[in-house]
Amino acid sequence: MAKLQYRGKATNDQQEIRATLSEFGVPYEHWGLRKTASVSDEEILQIYRPEIDRLMNERGYAAVDLVALHAETTNLEGILAKFTKEHHHTDDEVRFTVEGEGVFEIEATTNEFLKFTAEPGDLIVIPAGRRHSFYLTSRRQIRCIRLFQDKAGWEAIYDKPSVTVTNAAHDGKTL
Repeated sequence: MAKLQYRGKATNDQQEIRATLSEFGVPYEHWGLRKTASVSDEEILQIYRPEIDRLMNERGYAAVDLVALHAETTNLEGILAKFTKEHHHTDDEVRFTVEGEGVFEIEATTNEFLKFTAEPGDLIVIPAGRRHSFYLTSRRQIRCIRLFQDKAGWEAIYDKPSVTVTNAAHDGKTL
């Protein structure tokens, strides 16, 4: 189950996580767990097909795949180094955690970050343009379904543009 840390408070309550992330325009869902041990990537995509299709239709995603990182992954440190630095994308970063866990630190305001630990069953959508970083927990393993509007839009961009947060709490001001 997910964990969220923000302003010195930590919670694993799904409703509270959903509400806090929503305040900053970051969708969160819990799709639940299904048997995925010893199952191929294609089988996992079929197991979660109804949720994948719904999200693709609702948000206009055109592609889906599955990625796995673990301690034995060739060049794991090099791969992770691309994502541990604060960055953004021109496409949403959509991750559904099937196995393992990882941490997303997501810009909430200019000087504040939401620390979201994704665990199996958790879906998070980091909106295009939102600054964030990602790293593995001490378990050093994650397997995720990824959805894209366009895989080319998912390249990490490290320069820091202004971000407009559109929600009632921030009245659409630029950060």
